[in-house]
Amino acid sequence: MAWLGEAAQARDSVVARARSKHGESRFPTFWGPNFDWVPDQDHGSVLLIALQSMLLQAEGRKIYLLPAWPKDWDCEFKLHAPYNTTVEGVIKAGKLEKLKVTPESRAKDVVNMLGQ
Repeated sequence: MAWLGEAAQARDSVVARARSKHGESRFPTFWGPNFDWVPDQDHGSVLLIALQSMLLQAEGRKIYLLPAWPKDWDCEFKLHAPYNTTVEGVIKAGKLEKLKVTPESRAKDVVNMLGQ
């Protein structure tokens, strides 16, 4: 859903995956059993990839920021992008309040998609 820009569906999927757990496990972040064993950490990996894709996607030199981020979620993030780039930001109340791109020369390649 994140790669399609479907923020509401991506949010619902991430939340559902985070809430599901193996009831007999001691730790709440153990999923499964699905196809193999408990704990099935594939679900946690998919959850993290989905969250990152909701925040940042890259194509060529372009960095698409917040392509599928829900407007009602606040967040502070620091992510790595291609070409040795780091993108840090703060989202509050549906607005990008802070953005730092390192190196600064890559800031011209950032496309803020929040609210589009």
